[in-house]
Amino acid sequence: MSRNLLVRDDFVNALVDRIYEAAVVTEAWPAVLQEIAEIGEGALASLLVLDHGGDLHWIGTPAADALVSEYVSLRGVAFNSRIPRRRRLPNPGFVGDLDYITLPEIDEDPFYQEFLHPRGYGWVAATHVLSPIGESMCVSVERRRTRGPFEREVMDRLDLFGPHLARAMLISSRLGLMRATDIADGLSHVGLPAAVLGHGAQPIAMNALFEALIPAVVLDGPGRLTLAAPQADKALAGALASLRSLDVRNDIRSVPLAAAEGRSPMIFHVLPIRGRAHDIFSLASAVVIVTPVVPAKVPSAELLQRLFELTPAEARVARAIGSGKTVNDIAAAVGLSRETVRTQLKAILHKTGLSRQAELASLLSGIAIGP
Repeated sequence: MSRNLLVRDDFVNALVDRIYEAAVVTEAWPAVLQEIAEIGEGALASLLVLDHGGDLHWIGTPAADALVSEYVSLRGVAFNSRIPRRRRLPNPGFVGDLDYITLPEIDEDPFYQEFLHPRGYGWVAATHVLSPIGESMCVSVERRRTRGPFEREVMDRLDLFGPHLARAMLISSRLGLMRATDIADGLSHVGLPAAVLGHGAQPIAMNALFEALIPAVVLDGPGRLTLAAPQADKALAGALASLRSLDVRNDIRSVPLAAAEGRSPMIFHVLPIRGRAHDIFSLASAVVIVTPVVPAKVPSAELLQRLFELTPAEARVARAIGSGKTVNDIAAAVGLSRETVRTQLKAILHKTGLSRQAELASLLSGIAIGP
């Protein structure tokens, strides 16, 4: 791409249009970033989002996808020493490495010496912005080490697009927040309290029914979603922690909350949101839906199994406990030893987030799961 073309008004206007298109159509970002890389005379370009949970989401040119994926898988986000250095700067537009690190420091920095330089990279120009909920967003152009640091002339050229890139990232972030609000509000129409959680498990949107649970049931605070009842909150913490794990076989997804004065029992269901890999502005990691528990009959073994991810044997034991049977009664009825039934009961208490058999009986005795 010739330098004459890069400064022509028709080229600049056309690229600005494509940048704002990418703000609402995520799939358009790689092509935009490829043009940004060429403007910066770089080898690759990426858009990175660092969320509240410390996870990095990105989209970029093919070479950028490969490079970012490699350092995240090898050493994690914290290995990238550029991120905290850049975040300490104001946002004057595109900045290069030498704006926040010296050459002697580069010679001692593991991210440069152990990762970037062996792969032939080492010079970046980047602009960053904070989202409405405090996520750090950045567009970076990376050069080959042999090409040398970014010249001021080139960064000035990139700065023609810097404000538009910042606005596009903010638009994308706000649209993601609007989608989260729409999810919560939509569930209010069927009478369900619901909250949408960000990647740090903090509520980013909730409907009026969920807000009504504050502060008697749900505590209001800046961190992760927290329940007022300590035992139930411990189980909820386990369910939320499992959202960050790729192994979901043993996740606790449903958390029971015993009845209190003036309030029926209820169950908090944690439903993961698995978005498209390239939807980096999907702010939501999960939806928490609260299901009321109303008087009727003991839930079926099949329903208990689905709610709390019990084995079939554990679900039968849980239903029997809810029907008022003792461990001895259950052992005699199914032909198992008391020790075996106690082991199954221990597993049930762990999966339901309870600590005592009496709590399980209180939750399940004479109740059914409401709509």
